[in-house]
Amino acid sequence: MSARTLALLRLWVLPLALTVLCALLQALHAAPLLRYQRGAIAHGQWWRLLTGNFVHLGWGHLAHDLLGLWLIWALFGRALTLRAWVALVLWDGLVIGLGLFAFSPTVHWYVGISAILYGIFTVGCLANLRTRPWYSGLLLAGMLALIGWSVLRGPLAAQDWGMDGPVLPIAHLYGATGAALFMLVRWGWISRRKAPHGEHDE
Repeated sequence: MSARTLALLRLWVLPLALTVLCALLQALHAAPLLRYQRGAIAHGQWWRLLTGNFVHLGWGHLAHDLLGLWLIWALFGRALTLRAWVALVLWDGLVIGLGLFAFSPTVHWYVGISAILYGIFTVGCLANLRTRPWYSGLLLAGMLALIGWSVLRGPLAAQDWGMDGPVLPIAHLYGATGAALFMLVRWGWISRRKAPHGEHDE
């Protein structure tokens, strides 16, 4: 296998793995066991905080989300290392579940990877702000405007296209917020690693 092929495989391994995982869970009808469900979480089924992001309402919902995943990855897949992307997906999935549980008591259940996609999009924009400020800034502003409108006024008709149920914009807000926190921590950690020896906080 050539170095170019290995590089491409490494670049696309995460969206491929997420596609296989979500499709497998859909085929196994795993949503009842894994979806975010407030009552079940309150009774100790904590895994649902994370796993609810990887199950879907139906094949239409799954196809809609996976199309978004591959398009976003084509834009931003090179922005971080594979390890950092995996960390983001796990972190953001947990933040979304915790956000719903702590701040959205009227949301009794939730499924879908779309909120994590908002997190990936957010990180991609933030990671490219220095090298492509106008491009990344406009994309980020457009996403924030969409989330704001959707939370305050309801989702646009295009957001419901191909779905098997209603969109939950507040989850998208938690996904973007978790991603922004992830980047703040990452930038801080990188800055500390690059600091000259002998410079440290008192």
